Parts: sequence; structure tokens; C-alpha cells
Amino acid sequence: MERYKIYSTENVYTSLLLDSATGKIWQLQIGVGDTDQLKTVLSDDALAEEEKDVREEQRLRIEKWKEANPNPTPEELEYAPMSVDDYLVGFEKFGAKNGRFKLYPTGNMYNFIMVDVIRGTTWQVQWNVDEGKRIVSRFY
Repeated sequence: MERYKIYSTENVYTSLLLDSATGKIWQLQIGVGDTDQLKTVLSDDALAEEEKDVREEQRLRIEKWKEANPNPTPEELEYAPMSVDDYLVGFEKFGAKNGRFKLYPTGNMYNFIMVDVIRGTTWQVQWNVDEGKRIVSRFY
């Protein structure tokens, strides 16, 4: 399955680029004549973490705990962070993976619904040439 997918809009000059593993989205504008070619961030927040990032975060957590507890007592060891491999149990189900996020057009040419197909979480994705009118907002 592809990680990056292009979604057409009703505007022939504008498409959306979705990172289907993390939910990051960019607005692509084709340059023709007086129009500039642009790649604009709609959302650069990862909505699902990549394994490499989770591994590094847990490794740093363990390292920091060991520095703060050089000679831990048995009681302190009970509060030690779990190993990276133990921490990642179940990650393959809830972490970033190709195809996890999909965009669906709506009746409004500027709006799409993004769905996390694993958890069912949804977002309104609104593209626009006007930066102040761009939105990526979770439905609650």
C-alpha cells in the first residue's frame, strides 16, 4: 500500500497530498502562467507515531531514569520505564502504517473528511488559497 497519496479537488490547479501513515497533509498548487507552483502545509502534526520515533522516545526515557537512579533500590526498580520492546507491544496495531488515514470528498469543494480507518477518528480538512481559511479540525 502506498504511503503518500494525491487527492484531486474540484479546482484543477489544487490537489492534496496525504501521508496515509501519519495523517500529515499538504496542499499542492500547480503553477501555470501567472500562478506559482506551491506546496503548503495543511497539517504537519503526526496523528499516529512512527515506530522509530517511539523507540527513540522510550530509549531517552530509560536513559534519563537511569541517570536519576544510578543505584536503584528494589522499590525504585518497580517504577523504572519498561524496555523499548515491551513498550512497543501492540504498536503494530495503533502506530503509523500505510493506508491508516484516508480522505473523502464532501459536497463542498474545499472540504474533505479524513478518517483514521483503525480508530474511526475523523477530521474536517479544509483547503484554501487563503491561509486563514485552511483548517484541519477533529470531530468530537
